[in-house]
Amino acid sequence: MKAKSIKGNSTAEIKIGLEKSMEDGFRPTLAIVFVSIKQEIDAICNLLDLQDIKIFGATSCGEFIDGEIGSGTIAILLLDMDPSNFMILLEDYREKDPEVVAEEMAKKAKEHFKNPSFIISSSIDVLNSSIIGEPMLRAIEAVTGKDVVIWGGRAGDDFIFDETVVFTNGISTKRGIILLALNGDKILVKGQSASGLIQVGTVKTVTKVVGDWMMEIDNQPAADIVLKYLGLNLTQAEAESYNPGIIVFSLLRDQGEPVMRSTGVFNWKEKSILISSGIKAGDKIRFTLPPDFEIIEEVSRNAEKIKKKEMPEADALLMFSCAGRLGLLGPMMGEEIDGIREVFKVPMAGFFAYGEFGRTDNGNNEFHNHTCCWVALKEK
Repeated sequence: MKAKSIKGNSTAEIKIGLEKSMEDGFRPTLAIVFVSIKQEIDAICNLLDLQDIKIFGATSCGEFIDGEIGSGTIAILLLDMDPSNFMILLEDYREKDPEVVAEEMAKKAKEHFKNPSFIISSSIDVLNSSIIGEPMLRAIEAVTGKDVVIWGGRAGDDFIFDETVVFTNGISTKRGIILLALNGDKILVKGQSASGLIQVGTVKTVTKVVGDWMMEIDNQPAADIVLKYLGLNLTQAEAESYNPGIIVFSLLRDQGEPVMRSTGVFNWKEKSILISSGIKAGDKIRFTLPPDFEIIEEVSRNAEKIKKKEMPEADALLMFSCAGRLGLLGPMMGEEIDGIREVFKVPMAGFFAYGEFGRTDNGNNEFHNHTCCWVALKEK
């Protein structure tokens, strides 16, 4: 399988890039498209339609094909994958439970491929985003088994925090799930998830949760515990106007690496904290600190290990990184992207997402926050 990546600030620039990519006879069958919600999605799709290229698309919070991160741009990974080795499914979930929709989609993929692997994205109402996360993974696994390969990221909207879009040929939706189902017997998919956040303090227990709100930690008001961690002693008036920003917990698992869970909104009357994705009473958590410069070298070393042991050669790379990592890593973000790309030295594309999907080391498929998930593809 041959791959090429192109990027541009407009549909016109993408048209030029696409034409140049095909000058040597390259004929892509699949385009993985990450695009700013400010761009003309229909125009981009029409351009690819004219070349009979199938589309897996999602809006983003920044796009890249290398360490140069775009804002308001378009990034596309073009692949000449055998059409018999992939299928694209997109379904709207407004009229159904998203878990039911995901399960039905997995069944279609399973009927088509004995051993499917998945690249996944979803559009969300940002104010009600928790319905698309871990439950969707478990719905897919109910059909395919827990060993199924799933990687991806939820669509973004340039930090507008309103609505996001997923799309394919002739279809787009602000409330949908899109699956790129791959024939696992023909397409090798290997990846890794890593946050680099440093765990600090003692293990604590979540003792009360109501919906998406963490009410108590170690039987004490959750907001009080967080303020203590931050070293703050606020008056009631100060507390009611205080914006804690993003705080990240590591959620410990019985098997595999911890999973990151971000917070940011306090309810001072209830002294509770809104959690961005699944957490329940009885979960064990620790506070975290931002990563240091060593995370860049660590990510590259781990990629080298996967290349050496599991995938000596790759055809293409995809990366799904949390939008929050742009602020967390700052200038190091480009170095992290280039560090992985330089290991495999193949075309890549990626975007910054509102949550990521991927398997933890020695663990399970998980929904992540503040995590970088990268995937290498190889057609056998």
